[in-house]
Amino acid sequence: MPLALFVVAVMVVFFLMIYLRIALDRTAFELDTVRDQIATAESRQLDLRLELAQLQDPLRIANEATRMGLTYPDQRLTLFVDSTTIGEASIAPPVVEPLTRALEGDRP
Repeated sequence: MPLALFVVAVMVVFFLMIYLRIALDRTAFELDTVRDQIATAESRQLDLRLELAQLQDPLRIANEATRMGLTYPDQRLTLFVDSTTIGEASIAPPVVEPLTRALEGDRP
């Protein structure tokens, strides 16, 4: 009887070790998959940063603006909006003055 219990105990320990090894291998495969996903995401992030830097290039923006027909203004105008009418139903149109006239006036 004690020999039978010992044999059963050894077999249980043997199968438990096999199960633990399989669980460890499964976890290792999942870890490799996550590492691959991280590497892919980091590569994608670097590509997106490069693309963002290229899109923010002032020369590219100027060329796109020129292609769209945008030009620098010939003269600058200053707009003054009366802040007391903001939020009311009827908003007064802004006052448009040339820059030189606005600088000569008493407004800040």
